[in-house]
Amino acid sequence: MTDSKITVWGAVTPRALRVHWALEELGLEYDAKPIQSRTGETQTDEYTRLNPKQKIPYLQDGDWGVSESAGIIEYLFRAYGEGKDVFVPQNAREQAKSDEWSYFIMTELDAHTLYVMRRHGDLAEIYGDSPIAIASAEQYFMKQMRAMTPRIAAASPYLFGNKIGVADILLATTLGWAHAYAVPLDDVARDYMAITTARPAYAAAMKRNALPPQRPPPEA
Repeated sequence: MTDSKITVWGAVTPRALRVHWALEELGLEYDAKPIQSRTGETQTDEYTRLNPKQKIPYLQDGDWGVSESAGIIEYLFRAYGEGKDVFVPQNAREQAKSDEWSYFIMTELDAHTLYVMRRHGDLAEIYGDSPIAIASAEQYFMKQMRAMTPRIAAASPYLFGNKIGVADILLATTLGWAHAYAVPLDDVARDYMAITTARPAYAAAMKRNALPPQRPPPEA
């Protein structure tokens, strides 16, 4: 258990969920600041001092901080994963293979496809409505998943054996995002997603990633 105070800024999005999930897998206590994008909450002076990118999620560990969901959970597993029931690469080659799939997931499946769908679907009023871009991004996602499927099929049950790792959290949250957008997933991907999201830490993370219930207004 860490002696420094950990705080997570960000909620609701799949990218914020990754951080909550990693913390729950590691059994770390932390405070949650459930701010959201496009609400003005990431543009306050307080938050901008922490993260000039004005993006979520962001993690503070004592007087130190880091942004970007993949970078955050990689840090958490490296800093706090030893001796825990999680996969932590033990040599340069193991680290390289973990990075290979993590970077593939973040670039080819997340940024280049699902976020394109978000930009021209959910955020069409900002970036413009483009059914062609959405359809093209969906097809590209499915193409890249065909490259990913053999690796998932070889999982036992996780990408690097019987312990969940950084790449698993990235992949499972990305598949969940794709499912929410009704992107077709094959049986291999669906089975893998069912296994990973059945973990107690995932259920706990989903609760922490949700917005707190609204308090009723005071009685007059």
